[in-house]
Amino acid sequence: MANAAGKVTHKQYRLQRKIASMAITAGGFGLQDLPRAYDYEALFLRLNGSVTVSVANATSVRSEAPVQWVPRIEVIADGKNTLYSAPFWYASLGRYTRSLPASGARATTPPNSPNIATYAVEAIGVVDFMTEDGTRVKDSNFRTSALSLFQARLTYGNPGDIFVVGGATVAFSGIPQVDLFSSELVELPGSDGSYANPIALKKVSYQQISVAASNTALKLNLPAGNLIKSVFWRAEGLTTAGEPDTGVFNNMILQSGVDVRLNLAGKNVRAKNNADFGQLTAGYYVGDLCSTGEARIKLSDLWDVTGQAQPDTTMDVTGGANVNIQVVVTEYILARAA
Repeated sequence: MANAAGKVTHKQYRLQRKIASMAITAGGFGLQDLPRAYDYEALFLRLNGSVTVSVANATSVRSEAPVQWVPRIEVIADGKNTLYSAPFWYASLGRYTRSLPASGARATTPPNSPNIATYAVEAIGVVDFMTEDGTRVKDSNFRTSALSLFQARLTYGNPGDIFVVGGATVAFSGIPQVDLFSSELVELPGSDGSYANPIALKKVSYQQISVAASNTALKLNLPAGNLIKSVFWRAEGLTTAGEPDTGVFNNMILQSGVDVRLNLAGKNVRAKNNADFGQLTAGYYVGDLCSTGEARIKLSDLWDVTGQAQPDTTMDVTGGANVNIQVVVTEYILARAA
């Protein structure tokens, strides 16, 4: 079908389906083949199960519980190309481009007490391939029809990871699971037999470093060669080991040589995040280089580091024995013109 200007138009419809339920094995990992046929908009993960505290009360429930049961999510194409590698907290409480962090959205249902009892828990995470906050969300849908292999790999934690355990004994009650389900777009051919094609590939990766001592210029290299949309910082451990903390970051910079895209105090990054996205979990900081409040982003605003010096983030941090920093980067690879 062609429009009034003679341009071929394409139609599509959306398919939402459950793929599998993956049993969580303490300290292990799970691997699940994903269907290969259509264009993936998103992969959803619903962590659910029960946990029993016995012998003595735990000290406290961790603020991000129960996302610690899946410390890493990976999505891999053809056995070698990692499209997504990040902790569950980023897919859940850190999903600032969706409504999950919003009050009442129920991204997580943690234990309501650290005391001796059995608790049902749940967490919802989303791996977005589409540009969910963009003007044309399907630009980065991931086409799977030509793949030989498409898989999700989950790394599992231990039952007690969702508590500051203290003297308690914590065990799974039954077998907790992660339900995997997808949203896929089925593209239909136009009148000339052609298909609409995604113009970009979205990629998410993360790094973690320990910060034993304070440093006013801690530098971490970022992925080079593509176009960066955002850098997401998380700090933990200054007050309680493993717990996100607002006292670590004093300032953060995003730069590539003399090209400086962000230079703000940690508190000001949080203030801008509150203005742009609403309140995020304490210890989370978002440097989204395309964000303009509630307006839809444009891929033309991506930070192009394809021909620049090494991009990096330079951080002024307060260190400590248990302080760790995680940095999650979202980047795009644009299709080249024929």
